[in-house]
Amino acid sequence: MNREKIKNISVILSWATYDLSNQFFALNIVSLYFVRWLTLERQQPEIFYSLSFGISTFFVAILGIILGAVSDAAARRRPFLAYLTLLSIIFTMLLGRDNIFFALLFFAIANFGCQTAIVFYNALMAGIAPPDKIGLVSGLGKMFGYTGAILALYIFKPIVLASGYRATFLPTGLLFLFFSLPCLIFVKDKNPKAKIGLPRYFKKEGLTEIFQSLRGSVSGAQSFPGLSDFLKAAFFGLCAVNAIILFMSIYASRVFKLGEAQVINLITFSTFFAMAGSFFSGVISDYLGAKRILSAVFILWIIAFLGGALAKDIHFYWVIGALSGVALGATWVVGRAMVIKLVPPEKIGEVFGLYNLVGYIAAVVGAIFWGLIVLLFKQYGEWGYRAALLSLVLFMTLGLIFLLRLPDRGKTR
Repeated sequence: MNREKIKNISVILSWATYDLSNQFFALNIVSLYFVRWLTLERQQPEIFYSLSFGISTFFVAILGIILGAVSDAAARRRPFLAYLTLLSIIFTMLLGRDNIFFALLFFAIANFGCQTAIVFYNALMAGIAPPDKIGLVSGLGKMFGYTGAILALYIFKPIVLASGYRATFLPTGLLFLFFSLPCLIFVKDKNPKAKIGLPRYFKKEGLTEIFQSLRGSVSGAQSFPGLSDFLKAAFFGLCAVNAIILFMSIYASRVFKLGEAQVINLITFSTFFAMAGSFFSGVISDYLGAKRILSAVFILWIIAFLGGALAKDIHFYWVIGALSGVALGATWVVGRAMVIKLVPPEKIGEVFGLYNLVGYIAAVVGAIFWGLIVLLFKQYGEWGYRAALLSLVLFMTLGLIFLLRLPDRGKTR
C-alpha cells in the first residue's frame, strides 16, 4: 500500500471519528439524559423540550443557509465545523441549571452548534470520498457514530445510576471535544478558493443574494432528476425519525415502565443494530441503488412504529428496538449518499444546505407534533404516547409514496 493511499485512508478515518464524537451530544443530551432530567426529574411537560429543540433548529435552518453559501463561495468548511463544534461543547458543559429557562436556553444554543456543524461535516465528505465509494464512506462514518453511542452508554451508565442525569453534562462536553480533534486537525478543505467573507452576507445585498440562490436551488431542483421528490420524501420521513429520536427513552419509560438501567440496556441493544444498519446499508446502496434501500428502510420504520404502538409484551419491544436501530442507522447513511449521487460536485454545498433545511423543518414539525399529541391526549396516560407513535406512520407512509416516484434508472435505482 503506497503512502498516498495510507494518507487517504487516515483522512477518511479522521473524518469518520467526528461522527463518533457528536454522538456523545446526540445521545446523552438530545435523546437520553437531558430530556429525562427535564421531563422525569424536573417534571416539565414534553412540549417545553419540543419548543426548545424546535426554536434552536429553526435558527440552524436560517443561519445554515447563510453559512453554507459562504462556505461554498470560499470552498472552506473546516473553520465553520471547528467554531460551531466548540460552541456546542461549551454550552453542553453549562447544562443542568436550576433555572429551567436557562437550562433550555443553553440546550438550544448547544443543539444549534452541533446541528449546524453537521452541515459542514457532511460537505467535507465530498472532498475525501472516492466517487464510487460514497455509500461506503458515509456508512463508515455512521458506524463510527454508533460506536460513539455505545461508548457513551457504557461510560455514562454507572455515572447516571450513581449520581443522576446532571452529572453527565460536563463529561459529555469533554468527550465531544476529545473525539472531534482528529477531524478538526487532519481533515483539510480541498482547494480552498478564498478567505471567508462573512460580514458581507449579513448585509441586505448579501442576504438577498443568498435567498435568491436558495430560491434558485428550490426551483432548480427540477433540473436534477428525482431531487424534488427525494426532498419531499426526506421531509415526511425525517418528521417521524426526529420525533422518535427525541422521545424514544421517554416512551420506553412511560409506556413500558422501564427503569433507568433497562432503558440504557434497550438503547445499547438498539445501537448495535444501528451500527450494522449504517454500515451494510451504505455498502449495499452502492450496488443495489439508494432508492431501493431507502424504500426498504421506510417500510421497516412503518413496521417498527406499528409494533411499538400496539405491543404490550415488553419482550416484543426488544424486537422493535432492533428494527428501529437498523432503520435509524440506514436512514442517515443512504440519505446523505443519495444527495451526493443526485447532484454535481460543484452543487454539493448548496444542495446539502437545502437537504439540511428540509431536515431541520422536519425536526421542528416532528418535535412539536409529538409534544402536542402527548399534551392533547395527556388524560389517557400511556395511550396518549401510543397515539403519538402511531401517528408517525402517516408521515413515513407519505415519505414512501414520494420516494417511490423517484426514477428507477441511473445512480439512484
